[in-house]
Amino acid sequence: MKRLAVFFFALATVAAHAAGAGDERYLPDIRGRLRGVSAYPPTNVCLRHSGSEATQCAYTDMEGRFYIPSFGSVRSTAETEGDDTPGGYPEFWLELGTRTGVVTRLHSVRLGDRRAELHLECNLERTADPCEAKNPG
Repeated sequence: MKRLAVFFFALATVAAHAAGAGDERYLPDIRGRLRGVSAYPPTNVCLRHSGSEATQCAYTDMEGRFYIPSFGSVRSTAETEGDDTPGGYPEFWLELGTRTGVVTRLHSVRLGDRRAELHLECNLERTADPCEAKNPG
């Protein structure tokens, strides 16, 4: 009898997890390249989200390339702050930090319903919307 109760509890736990799995959102792996005078010498590119300090940062190589790996699924604010909080996901974006302390917002990062990769080409000589996604789909 005890084993049967444990089995049903385990089955209910798996079913509950599977039901919530359809609502998961994922951050993509981010690969990019900075171009323009501000890209050299190597600098840092940081992933941030609303209400936070930098989440993850990467330094560019000598050709301006950077890579920020995904840290997996993102939980909604209702899951992280309690049931009374309205649902929704935090906003994510990339920033360019420099040694002068001036921060430049590079590109918004959308969450996806599956694991993906985002490729960006960023021209730092453009002040508005410096990055272009090379794989918009």
